[in-house]
Amino acid sequence: MRRRVILTRSEEDIERDRRAFESLGFEVVSLPLIRTVPLDFPVPETGADYIVFQSAKAVRFFLERAGIPEGTKVVAVGEKTGEVLESFGVKVDLIPEDWSAEGIVRAFPEGSGEVVLVPRSRKGREEVIRGLEAKGYRVIPLEVYDTVHIRHTSEKVREVLSGGGFLVFASPSAVRGLFANLQKEEILALVKGLVVVAIGKTTKKELEREGIDPEIVPKKPLMEEVAREIGRFWQENC
Repeated sequence: MRRRVILTRSEEDIERDRRAFESLGFEVVSLPLIRTVPLDFPVPETGADYIVFQSAKAVRFFLERAGIPEGTKVVAVGEKTGEVLESFGVKVDLIPEDWSAEGIVRAFPEGSGEVVLVPRSRKGREEVIRGLEAKGYRVIPLEVYDTVHIRHTSEKVREVLSGGGFLVFASPSAVRGLFANLQKEEILALVKGLVVVAIGKTTKKELEREGIDPEIVPKKPLMEEVAREIGRFWQENC
């Protein structure tokens, strides 16, 4: 196996993340499969009891146009999202122990009609919305950005995936972006020569839905944890 890591996030995320892998001696190959674009969303006029942020991008796109009303409790899906909120001067009231959509739902007590605002991607998943509704909350999803797939030539995708190493996915959108570039049968054949990595549970589920069983899923959905797990895998198996 080659000491090679393929990153599939947006170009800006890849450039930020590459240092974590290069510091461990891995060659980083850039295959951006997604990019994010802001949406012109209406700033909510009514107050919410809670605002739930499931990504750093949701934080940035929301806070560029809106603020956090006084008295609103702020929930971040994980440590990184919480750090971005704090960089905007926002106090975080809750980070669940399990940094996932399911963890957010479990961390909420039973509700009685309280309003929860969820700034998110246009292609955002429904677990938090449906889970909180089932617990008695009134959930308002607010689309603040869109994630679009990047198309590459089929030759480039084949060349990158044929080179061996680790193939890293940091979101379900990136998984879908890969399948937007090549036929499913060809992708499944190509990834057999790679160690597939999912940053967290939601991304793992998306890969499994497409017939790919990731070999590495860190306990915490952080790119630094991904790099450490890949380094550990290399030492133990290569």
